[in-house]
Amino acid sequence: LGVDLPKLSNCHLSQTSRMVKFSKAFALLAASAWQQLSNGFITGAPQRSRTSSYSQVLGARCPRLTPRFMSSEEATTESVSIESVAEELKEQKKTFDERMAQATSLADAEALRREYLGKKGPINSAMGYMRVLSNEDKPKLGAVVNEIKSEIENTVAERMQDLELREIEKQMETERLDVTMPGLTRSVSYGHRHPLSMTMEKAVDIFTRLGYDTVTECADSPEIETDYYCFEALNCPKDHPARDMQDTFYLTKDLELMLRTHTSSVQIRQLEKRKPPLRIVAPGRVFRRDDIDATHSLMFHQVEILAIEKKGELDLGCLKGTVEYFLKNMFGPDIQVRFRGSYFPFTEPSMEVDVFFRGKWLEVLGCGMVDPAVLEMAGVDPDEYSGFAAGFGVERFAMVIHGITDIREFTKNDIRFLEQFPHFYDDGVKSFLSGVPAALPPADARGESVPNPPVKSMKELEMRGDVVDGAKSEKKQKKKEKTPPAPAGNVDISRLDIRVGVITKAWEHEEADKLFCEEIDIGEDEPRQIASGLRAHYNVDDLVGQRVLVLANLKARKLIGFPSHGMVMCAVNEDGSKVEFVEPPEGAEIGERVMVEGFDGEPATENQVIKKKMLDAIFPDLKTNEDGIATYKGVPFSTNSGVCKAQRGLSNGKVS
Repeated sequence: LGVDLPKLSNCHLSQTSRMVKFSKAFALLAASAWQQLSNGFITGAPQRSRTSSYSQVLGARCPRLTPRFMSSEEATTESVSIESVAEELKEQKKTFDERMAQATSLADAEALRREYLGKKGPINSAMGYMRVLSNEDKPKLGAVVNEIKSEIENTVAERMQDLELREIEKQMETERLDVTMPGLTRSVSYGHRHPLSMTMEKAVDIFTRLGYDTVTECADSPEIETDYYCFEALNCPKDHPARDMQDTFYLTKDLELMLRTHTSSVQIRQLEKRKPPLRIVAPGRVFRRDDIDATHSLMFHQVEILAIEKKGELDLGCLKGTVEYFLKNMFGPDIQVRFRGSYFPFTEPSMEVDVFFRGKWLEVLGCGMVDPAVLEMAGVDPDEYSGFAAGFGVERFAMVIHGITDIREFTKNDIRFLEQFPHFYDDGVKSFLSGVPAALPPADARGESVPNPPVKSMKELEMRGDVVDGAKSEKKQKKKEKTPPAPAGNVDISRLDIRVGVITKAWEHEEADKLFCEEIDIGEDEPRQIASGLRAHYNVDDLVGQRVLVLANLKARKLIGFPSHGMVMCAVNEDGSKVEFVEPPEGAEIGERVMVEGFDGEPATENQVIKKKMLDAIFPDLKTNEDGIATYKGVPFSTNSGVCKAQRGLSNGKVS
């Protein structure tokens, strides 16, 4: 080519210039070598046929039919027929159709699609002829290639759809089940009704025989209830302390939607919907935020009744007669029933009912005459109508009747537990009350014992220790019951979760002239909102930035519409005229737990602490000493930084 490469490499040029010149030189060398090879000028190289067929090119899967460095003059000399290209493509299409028809799976079809339509397939290879065609022939070749490509794509789609259907049919055939065949079981068993279902069904049947209508429809008995139907319409305003006993799961931040705590809300909806007189029985599921143990659950079932007639037609005697009839049908005709005065916000007078069953008195339900205020809120004239209501927990009844000692057994779905109970409720209950032993469930093939075996006789109950000595007189039994129970063991200051906090925001309650509303940081993700009755002792401007002690594991409750979650610890003198914050020491970290030496137990859950018995056992021993230091049984409140004192050193006061 007349290029002196050594001379070129030794010339005094910049590195970039040398690279450009080398590139041009090698490009010219490559083009020349291709030209000599194609014309057979290189020694020993056979002359290439200039009329090589398109099928040879497709078979080799080489789309580069025109050399990259061929000059434009040589490219125009290549003789390529559009007709021959189209014929070769049709041959390839025919071969493709035959192979696709033989495909037996989606994987085979996908492999063929990639082989013919992929980058190295015949379709893309055919496009290599574009370089040796004139501008007039290029669109013709493109039309031929696109037509064949479209036909191949359609064939692929149809075949893959057909293969997919065949695979589904094959899977359905191999996995087919004959649903008419009996299932395989360890023993001849057709299943059993759940004890809760049987207990609820029996209770509802008793009341329906008395003329009560069953209310179970979702529209009339919703499990997601409003604050109005669950509390306010039942004579429980937002600041009523009775709400603490029925703390539930709220679904909205404004505490207006919740999971219902009782089926009493159904009574209000029926009073609004139907005109008295009416008699209804409302079974259903309810929820309360409680710790799960042997006798408590966060979800359980209730059955409630409501009877409304013209005033004077239903009285307390009618209520007692209805309750006694129901209980004797549930527990047997020989049980003893007693009524005790009690309090419910929606009935007046109110009573709790006990039965003497299996040798002991058991509380089973609550009842009372409907409070006139409840009737009035439901749009019923209390001067024209009156009535009574009663309700009970289904789990409680089932545990008493069947001798079940742990409420958690109801939700474990243990077939060995469920097999103890009859197909229908009357089978087992009647045999038990009549003294006829119930049949034992079949032995477990795994050799495991059956939990809570069925009770066959009163003698067996006595051996278990569930029944007191029958020789004891009823008088002694009553005397025993009047003895107040001792406080639960291990109830001390360690059960309270007292935290160091700081008030970040404070304002006056809009509806209560004695309350402040505060936001207090106790080291949690969000500040606590707490209402405190300090308005008579502090100015609102003095509260922001005040370091305090917060009793954190109390239930959240509404105080006149304000959701309060916790309590600020204060020292109070004997007559209540002086109130001071109990302050943490300087250096105490926000969120740090306040401890009392010698009482190092774990704090209780919110549900446990809120119980009145626990508070009554702890708070009488919370006092300030002569130096104003907060103490429990004389031992100071302390953090890692020191002891906690009343703000102004109030001595010998109560801490609450």
